[in-house]
Amino acid sequence: MLTLEIFKTHWEKKFPAISLYNTHFLIAISGGIDSVALTYLMHLVGAKYTLAHANFQLRGEESTRDEKFVTDYANRLHAPMKSSKFETAAYAETYKMGIQQAAREIRYAWFDRLLKEIQAQGNQHVYLLTAHHADDQVETTLMQLFRGTGLHGLTGIPEQRNDVLPILRPLLPYSKTEIHQFAKEYSLTYVEDSSNEKNDYTRNLIRNKLIPSMKEVFPQVVENVLDTIQRLKEAEIIVEASVDEFWKKGIKIKKGIPTISIPHWKKVRNNHTYTWGLIEKYNFKPTQIQEVYKLLEANNGAYLASATHRFIKFNDAIQLVTNDSEKEHLMIPIGEGILKTKYGQLQMETIEVNTMGAIDASSSIAYLDADALEFPLLIRSWQITDYFYPLGLRKKKKLSHFLGSLKLSPVVKERVNVLTMGDKILWVVGQRIDDRFKVTEKTKWVLKITYQDTL
Repeated sequence: MLTLEIFKTHWEKKFPAISLYNTHFLIAISGGIDSVALTYLMHLVGAKYTLAHANFQLRGEESTRDEKFVTDYANRLHAPMKSSKFETAAYAETYKMGIQQAAREIRYAWFDRLLKEIQAQGNQHVYLLTAHHADDQVETTLMQLFRGTGLHGLTGIPEQRNDVLPILRPLLPYSKTEIHQFAKEYSLTYVEDSSNEKNDYTRNLIRNKLIPSMKEVFPQVVENVLDTIQRLKEAEIIVEASVDEFWKKGIKIKKGIPTISIPHWKKVRNNHTYTWGLIEKYNFKPTQIQEVYKLLEANNGAYLASATHRFIKFNDAIQLVTNDSEKEHLMIPIGEGILKTKYGQLQMETIEVNTMGAIDASSSIAYLDADALEFPLLIRSWQITDYFYPLGLRKKKKLSHFLGSLKLSPVVKERVNVLTMGDKILWVVGQRIDDRFKVTEKTKWVLKITYQDTL
């Protein structure tokens, strides 16, 4: 049963951190019974809200009728309202997508703008409310099941989301019948969307034909599916905890790079639940699961990319690396002080050769003939066209060949910086100086640079 008091009790239980009275709500309202009932509940509560009506101009005069109804309803409640007309069909045609997807993209982009506008007016907390209910929950879960999905897809519509937009769905536990009873009790009027009676869309087909047919065999089908969804949500929490713990034990930081050993991964090889539990966090898609398995057997340097990350095969491990396209480019005006780079820091000091002492052979320290240098110098990312004269050699060598000979992992190789003067490389940072700028018997002043990797 849906009453004002039951609604308030449910809110306090499900959204304890979100006050009904110190929050501004943007209510998505179509004019149908669900959104009208939700609006009236928030009105009875005394919450602060703004109505938002999107006219997708897909149903001719009916779309105009809906917009007018919502405008009149907002006036009766003395509620602020935002409305907008959208060329949905043209948008769908331009971007080669279905009408439903186009309408979804349009309305959520618009809701996002409205939320930001309200936020900018000084409201500390703003949430979007939608009127999804229990019947929507069942329909969504059945659609996911028929399309093919994992455990999460069978848990239906979440009551709260914060990933794309801050969304709350406070009517989710209540059935369409309960909403009708509430509307009848308060004599609420609403408009009917004639397209809901057509079976052109999958959801309508499930709503109008499949579920009624199933009720003939299982009268409590809606209640049973909702109960199953709840148990699956509980199971998902347990599964996620187990999966997260497995990968937490498996991910090690090696030279600043998150790395998973392939033997550890193979403990759950071909277990899609574990693999998906990892790769979804790095924005990979379910369709890439088989490609991930192939990567475990690939050659060194092979990789698989998502929009934000790369999984790179190196020796007996997979490195988890961000797609960071920014290159290093830092000027060094003088030969003193500390310079921080993306992956470490350089400490520089100019010292007289007579007071220098013995040269440290560590590759993390460079000793350069300061008399041969002209400032400013430059720290930058290495390039494929770079070459230098490695210390101890009299001839130049391609830097790519030099780095290849060091057997560095692809990620470490990518992060290598060079210290340059004009078009000349002075030091492949952390590896080798250029022979042309080494300290000699004629050197009087030395630029000593110590590199510390901060990863």
